Amino acid sequence: MFASTVVFRICSARICALALVASAAGCAPAAVAAPRTVLVELFTSQGCSSCPAADAFVRDFPTLGLSRARVVPLTFHVDYWNDLGWPDPFSSPAFTDRQRRYGETGHLRGPDGGGAMTGLYTPQMVVDGAVHFSGGNRRVGRAEIDRAANTVPVLELDGDAVIDGDRAIVTVRVRPRTTATDARDWQVFVALAAKTTSTNVPRGENRGSTLEEAAVVRALSAPLPVTFGAPLRLVVGKPRDLPWSAVELAAVVQSPTTMQVAAARSLVPHPGDAK
Repeated sequence: MFASTVVFRICSARICALALVASAAGCAPAAVAAPRTVLVELFTSQGCSSCPAADAFVRDFPTLGLSRARVVPLTFHVDYWNDLGWPDPFSSPAFTDRQRRYGETGHLRGPDGGGAMTGLYTPQMVVDGAVHFSGGNRRVGRAEIDRAANTVPVLELDGDAVIDGDRAIVTVRVRPRTTATDARDWQVFVALAAKTTSTNVPRGENRGSTLEEAAVVRALSAPLPVTFGAPLRLVVGKPRDLPWSAVELAAVVQSPTTMQVAAARSLVPHPGDAK
């Protein structure tokens, strides 16, 4: 659904034998690099009749083999459908602004390399801050996730999250994979999301439906400029209606200029003494 106004990714027998010989000689075979973790954002709204299919796609990621180690999903509920009969309880103008920034950079492209973003629409899926398409298109979504997972990462991201009352203290470290990577190109932020939500919608385009959604963003930390190797401390608050058992966190390294995503990691908040 589009807004009507401008507010719119065999081993052969010979190879196996060689591996066995190498092992017997005390030489371990070369490790195969794991695919990089991909950030998948969905801009959606409970007031949009086309959005439930896209929300279901994100909800189905684990059953499709897309674990949080492979894909970090973040579902952002925008606010520009709120006047159509149902004010989305998870919507925020800040999330609409994030979607708008993707359009303003001019770097977002369609799956074929063309199709620059020209307006805000839902459901919009964005993979690694580089490619956008209709969020309900599972074929395109899988292809773009696989493509992104097989690109060479420029950064490594590690992190830990500790619960401190109604906030999470997140410590991350970012390291470059090449000497050509400049820390000044990147910022890091943390998103706090509800693992799952269930909402009865009595009005609007989805009236009479119970919407089941996943990775629903509820809060974002302020971004920090990246310093390679140094521990970076971010704080993100938790809404009081959301227990910690229902929360997942994600750390993201992104360019503030192009909105390209260099790294993403899912984090599980755990109790402990915040330092």
